[in-house]
Amino acid sequence: MPQLILICIFIVERIHEKWFILDEIVIRKEVKEHMKYPTKDEWIKIQENSNIDKLKLTVAIPQSTDIFTFAINQELRSWIRLFNNRLGETRMSYVLFMSNFNEGIPDEQWYISPGFNGESIQYFPHFEEKNFHFKSMFDYYVDIFYYKFFSAWDTMFHILNTHQQFDVNSGIGFNNKVLNKLKVTNQELHNIIKETDNSASFIKSRDLRNNITHNFAPNEVSSGLTKLKRNGELKRIDVGIGSYTPSSIFVENINGVIEEFSNLLKVIEKNLEGPRS
Repeated sequence: MPQLILICIFIVERIHEKWFILDEIVIRKEVKEHMKYPTKDEWIKIQENSNIDKLKLTVAIPQSTDIFTFAINQELRSWIRLFNNRLGETRMSYVLFMSNFNEGIPDEQWYISPGFNGESIQYFPHFEEKNFHFKSMFDYYVDIFYYKFFSAWDTMFHILNTHQQFDVNSGIGFNNKVLNKLKVTNQELHNIIKETDNSASFIKSRDLRNNITHNFAPNEVSSGLTKLKRNGELKRIDVGIGSYTPSSIFVENINGVIEEFSNLLKVIEKNLEGPRS
């Protein structure tokens, strides 16, 4: 059994090696041929076919009536500026990953068995060298999108903390502490934030982002190994097809979180322009 397992692992690794070699060729030798920045018309078209322009917070903050209110409003404006800057970076990332996605990433069928040349398993059978480059850049900008998007999400709680004058200190559990205080002063807004946070798109996005950052990235083909343990002791290793998440799943998820968040931003704008609790 151990010998059979080693043979299976060797085959899988050789297949992965082929992918890595192709990727290296694309980046090192073909970068000038396949590197592409979206034109102005392409940029506009991607924007028009999405809701990314809704990712911004436009707030008319009331005029200050005293020095204390003036100071609070200054802090609030600073947080809103940072928030919009981070959302601006998510919009830019969106255009750039969609530009590469539109160039072609044929990974819906990400493996065939047997392969075109008789391989036991062939990953990315429909890829040419250029497609590996488009996928590499797509993955890069998707990673940035998630990072900047959830940075903006965290900034939203600083905006609410400042506007409501909760005076919650930054640190572990900051978002939940602000949310708990908001439940007392504005339960309706509290409930809408919770609904957004618990939506299917947000739950999926956190799972994707967490695995990209901390575990085996879902946009990479895994080893295909499954380990069976009993009483803490390894009993068996099964070798199969590596798991993988196609690029279209990321596009679908990101469009979903944009829709959810843009609806929430409309409600937050109205609350920020109203009287403080």
